[in-house]
Amino acid sequence: MKAKDILELTIEGYGMEGEGVAHADGYTVFVPFAAEGEKVKAAVDRVKGKVVFAHIIKMISASPLRREPACPLFGKCGGCALRHLPYEKQIEIKKRNVLSLFHKNAGIDLADAPVFFSAEDGYRNKIALPFGVENGEAVLGMYKRGTHKVLPLSACPLHGMWVESLLSAVLSFVREKKISVYDEGSGKGLLRHLVARRLPFCGGYRYSVVVVGNGESLPFEKEFVARLSAVWEGETSVFFCRNVMKNNVILTPEIRRLGGEETLLTELCGGTWEVSPLSFLQVNFPVAERIYQDVVGTVSESDVVLDAYSGTGIMSALLAEKAKKVVGIEIIRAATENAARNAARFGVEEKVKHLCGEVERLLPEVVAEIDTYTLVVDPPRAGLDEKVVETILRYPPERIVYVSCSPATLTRDVARLGAAYRIEEVKLYDMFPQTPHIETAVRLKRQFR
Repeated sequence: MKAKDILELTIEGYGMEGEGVAHADGYTVFVPFAAEGEKVKAAVDRVKGKVVFAHIIKMISASPLRREPACPLFGKCGGCALRHLPYEKQIEIKKRNVLSLFHKNAGIDLADAPVFFSAEDGYRNKIALPFGVENGEAVLGMYKRGTHKVLPLSACPLHGMWVESLLSAVLSFVREKKISVYDEGSGKGLLRHLVARRLPFCGGYRYSVVVVGNGESLPFEKEFVARLSAVWEGETSVFFCRNVMKNNVILTPEIRRLGGEETLLTELCGGTWEVSPLSFLQVNFPVAERIYQDVVGTVSESDVVLDAYSGTGIMSALLAEKAKKVVGIEIIRAATENAARNAARFGVEEKVKHLCGEVERLLPEVVAEIDTYTLVVDPPRAGLDEKVVETILRYPPERIVYVSCSPATLTRDVARLGAAYRIEEVKLYDMFPQTPHIETAVRLKRQFR
């Protein structure tokens, strides 16, 4: 089998990225945007060993579950891989995939796992879009699936109306002032990305907008701030981020405020929190609140908790309201500073200590001062570094609560910890409807002393 071959396939199930799966001539074929039970004609894109990647060129027999996606970029951008399916089916696919990964990667057979549902659309509070050029004009959009070609975007159902207003204001300004767009090939041009957040605050919203540029400044800065400040009713903070690196990193620490408040505030779980443009913050607040509540529910008043990858310290502060003591570890300095102020803002500063550095380096220092502890980890998508796993096993906590946006790396890490820990509970949280991604939380208890 080779590229451009044409296949007639019956879709038998779903892959980990939500794509349809079929079999032909001893090959496993992955077909994005196909539904189980459908018969399709597909063209082969590439072949890797016995695995084939193909795309639909003709629908022979559609699934009765298939629905019309409410987005003009569906199937083109790398976002909503499941929008053609009912939400209930999306949840079923994600749950099945998570349970399959526990079996495959950790040798654990789970009968079931409860899922906390989300709103299907309008849930994202953050957007990050690359600038591009089409027909000689600046555009903002999503990367075309598998490429770095920018597909122009005027609206996105995952975000809601606030993004439409933002895109219109930014693009009209950029085109009017003829500001150049960065070209990856030549390394020339200014505008690289637009990153924005809508943060709930005092019954309304506050907004943060960061323009990422390949240079020292943004032309007509004061005018740009005035233009954006008129877009929404809420307070708008505007920043310029200098990024002259030739890589895929969006934000760098070189951020300068152009207008609005320096401190970004938002409300979550009954508290008011400070965040910075560089801080990690969950994109779906209703789901994030449920995760925080469930994690806090696993600790007691006598527990000492180590919160690794603690970010802006929201989880640390919430844990400290209940636990005896909490130590947060975070590698990003700005987030650690946010976390310290958030603890004070929440009234738990005497019960929380925040450290900046690597988990594998700081964990032994923290554990040396305590007898037993509970470990909470919420690492990046890559999961726990092998050195971190080794450190945890060398200084074992009584319990581990592991929150993850990647079931693949989570189940890999559970397997690494498996000899010393057993699973007490697994919960799923649909942080990312319309996509194949899902948040998972696992509670582990130490087996041996």
